[in-house]
Amino acid sequence: MKKKKPVTKKEKTKKTFRSLFEESIACNLTKRKVEYDYESIDISYTTIRKYKPDFILSNGIIIEAKGYFRSADQRKHKLIKEQHPDLDIRFVFQKASARVQGSQMTCAQWCDTYNFQYSETYIPKNWIDELTLTKKGTHD
Repeated sequence: MKKKKPVTKKEKTKKTFRSLFEESIACNLTKRKVEYDYESIDISYTTIRKYKPDFILSNGIIIEAKGYFRSADQRKHKLIKEQHPDLDIRFVFQKASARVQGSQMTCAQWCDTYNFQYSETYIPKNWIDELTLTKKGTHD
């Protein structure tokens, strides 16, 4: 059995960088005795994009039809819901029990988690018949 090499103080404090280039910049800063933080904060930003819904019912309900629910679509719909909470976006999945891309969740579980209504295969009659609320909170 090989003995483990003792860990030096320098190795204990060594940071892990995403690339050799970042590491070389850090080494240069250290050599020049410049203090710095590496990836110590998160900065939020919003990308302006346009979303074209699949179907808009006459009552204003937006229907998104999904055969396969990609990661990019998941991110997009979470952002749209966050930035436009007044929109009523619902999903119709070809198979609600299918897994969403990049997760162990099913489409149905994803909708439950992020508070979206969903159906499988078709738009339910009650969605079509549903009255939407106006901004004053009364029915149209």
